[in-house]
Amino acid sequence: MSVDLVGTMHAPVPLDRLVATARETWARLLGLRTVPGIDVITDRRFVQGRLVDAGRPLAPRELGTVLVGACGGESPSGLDLAFRVAGSGDTVGLIEWDPCESTDQSTDQSTDHELRQGHREPVHAVFSPTRTCVGVVTATALALAAGSLGGGEFADAEIPMLEPSEPDPARMIERTRLPDRGDDRTARCERFMRQFTRLNGWPQEARLPPPRGSVRTPRAPALTAPTSPPYDGNPGPPTTD
Repeated sequence: MSVDLVGTMHAPVPLDRLVATARETWARLLGLRTVPGIDVITDRRFVQGRLVDAGRPLAPRELGTVLVGACGGESPSGLDLAFRVAGSGDTVGLIEWDPCESTDQSTDQSTDHELRQGHREPVHAVFSPTRTCVGVVTATALALAAGSLGGGEFADAEIPMLEPSEPDPARMIERTRLPDRGDDRTARCERFMRQFTRLNGWPQEARLPPPRGSVRTPRAPALTAPTSPPYDGNPGPPTTD
C-alpha cells in the first residue's frame, strides 16, 4: 500500500532544479529561515521488501542530467530515485506516470486524437513518503515544486489535507504555511500535519531515525531499474465518509 502526493507536469524540469525548488518550498511551508538539504539517492536494493543496500547519493553533475516529467521515451522513469532530508531516515520515492503511454486500446485512440489536436495529458510525478510527519512534509514540498515548475497542479487525493482540495501550488503554500515559532525542524513538520483535522492525527510518528551505516560515496553512474518504495508498516491516513 502506498500513500502518495502528486505534482502534474506539462513540461519537464531538471532534477537539480526540482530539488532546489523543493528545498525552498519546504522552508516556506515550515517558516524556516535556513533551507534544509535534500539528498537524492539511487541504486538502493531490497530483498523481500527489506532495504539491504542504502544506495548512493547522486553527484551534483548527475542531478543536472536527469529530467523529471518528460513524456514517453524521454523520461528517466526507469531510475530508482528517492529523496531524503539531511539528518533524517525518512525517504520519499518517485514514480513517474505518463497517461499517454497507456496500453489500453481506448486510451490509445483518445491519445492519438489529443496529439492530433495538439493536446497532451500532463505527466504525473508521484511522490510516496514514509508514514511520518517529516516524510509527508517532504513529499508535499516535492509535489508542490513539481506542479509549480511543470506548469501543472498539486494533488493530495490519497492524503486529503484541505476541504476542498487546493490544486494551485502557490495558493496551497499560502494557505498552509506555518508561522515561525522558533521550534525545531521535526516539531514544525508535526505542527504542519496537525493543522489538517481531516487526517485525525495521522501520521502518528514525527520522524524515523537516520539509517544505520552511511550511504555509499558517489561513484561513476550506474543507475539501475526502479523498485517501488517498500511499505514501512505504518497505516495510511484514515478514510473519511
